[in-house]
Amino acid sequence: MELKGYAYANDGLTISIKAMQTQMSVLNVHTNNIANYAVPGYQRKEPVVTSFVEFLGPNAVDQATNTEIGRLRRSGNPLDVALASKGYFQRLNAKGTIELSRDGRFQLDKNGDLRSLDNLQILGADGTPIHFSIIPQDLEKSVKISPNGDINVYNERTGKVVSMGRFGVANETGSVANKVDVKQGYVEDSNVMLQQEYMALMPVRREFEANRQMFILQNDSLSRMIQELGRAQ
Repeated sequence: MELKGYAYANDGLTISIKAMQTQMSVLNVHTNNIANYAVPGYQRKEPVVTSFVEFLGPNAVDQATNTEIGRLRRSGNPLDVALASKGYFQRLNAKGTIELSRDGRFQLDKNGDLRSLDNLQILGADGTPIHFSIIPQDLEKSVKISPNGDINVYNERTGKVVSMGRFGVANETGSVANKVDVKQGYVEDSNVMLQQEYMALMPVRREFEANRQMFILQNDSLSRMIQELGRAQ
């Protein structure tokens, strides 16, 4: 009977530990959302808890991306563009792989390449980096970006409008997005709602504290059981 009691207590401790690990993983998702609240283009992550939590622990928690469009804020910068539709801008990193991002704060380098603020090249609809063959002195007056993502620059010398390409907007699978609505001079803030995140933290914290108290009780019970077994030998 004593050995069975030991096994039961030990299993109870394991279940409590895995439950706390699961709740910590859920807490981390919400706190990460809060930390990225002010990051333009950030999309809220939602914790998805699968079955068999008592056995899987933190491995039972996955994340789903909330693709709702964030708040659009007017910046006045002609190279700031926001997507009022679902989809992602394509950025080419140093490894030569493509990253998807909704952060549309762009800049021109000295060579006329359109880049993100962290210096990644922005890809056009043809899959190549967007390059400005003309670098205008007054970006606000000369650069016009249409709702479908076409980039045009007015050449003051010739008096003609020259195309610089079109933004390559992709969906989450990497294929071309069918519907595109580009807003020039806007920045998309994150779609995180702080009140929602703080409210979601409360029940998870209560569950964590309940499992912590259960762990303490079971641990004390197991310690007493071990002491009794020692005296009985």
